[in-house]
Amino acid sequence: MTVNAQCFAKLNLFLDITGRLPNGYHSLNNVTQSVSLADTVTVTAQKSAGFSCKIACDDPDIPTDSRNTAYKAAKAFTEAAGTGADINILIQKRVPVMGGMGGSSVDAAGVIRALNHLLNTRFSLDKLCDISDKVGADTALCLIGGTVISGKDYDRLDIEAEGCFVCVKPDINTSTADAYSAYDAAPIKANEGFEEFTAGLKDNGLFNMSDRLYNIFERLQNDPVCKKIKADLLSQGAKASMLTGSGSVIYGVFENMVRANIACVRLSEKYPRVFVCRAVNDGVLLY
Repeated sequence: MTVNAQCFAKLNLFLDITGRLPNGYHSLNNVTQSVSLADTVTVTAQKSAGFSCKIACDDPDIPTDSRNTAYKAAKAFTEAAGTGADINILIQKRVPVMGGMGGSSVDAAGVIRALNHLLNTRFSLDKLCDISDKVGADTALCLIGGTVISGKDYDRLDIEAEGCFVCVKPDINTSTADAYSAYDAAPIKANEGFEEFTAGLKDNGLFNMSDRLYNIFERLQNDPVCKKIKADLLSQGAKASMLTGSGSVIYGVFENMVRANIACVRLSEKYPRVFVCRAVNDGVLLY
């Protein structure tokens, strides 16, 4: 059996480090929003005595062996299900990797959703999130989708997704490990506006709360490229602009898609990769 998964990227609306956990990971206050930019992942699977997973991708720079998060997701899922399977995965890549938009996590989330359907395991969302956490930090967020608050747990806000975004991917990549190492070297006090921001999203919506966007990595990196792109987005009519994840994508929040598209055209004359997306309520859609 075969199923297609549309796997939506995410933007961080609020991202803060609140400390270091005993296991070495960092504790976060995090709000993410799924957006319409998406990879398409086609999964074919059937139960078997052992495990095999073959991956193909239209981006030659993406590894297609056990380093790929889609492979790790397939392995983690079958182990959780207690079954062997022969799995084939085809990835059509649209979400940039090393951009802070979940470029690797979206594919893993799509594989987990697809296998839950194909292998008829009927795992609950909590169980799928447990599997996702074994694959990568953002995989569960991409699987849940919509507007998600995460700290100790995941909380999907029951609100209509809102937001038009112009995203700029500069010709640089950012190492997540290096970004967190910068925090460890010089920790910053946690932002006290997290609860106010999440409450405001529920009551007022993203556009009205966009002046409260926050990303600790902007402060840690203090990158002149990021500052210049933010300034350019604001000059083109964005109400607010911010880095997503640990970078390197910077996005602007626009009032509507008309203004966003105009800004995209203008900024495309200056930057190699600029794209428009809108907020969506889903993380993964199967079809």
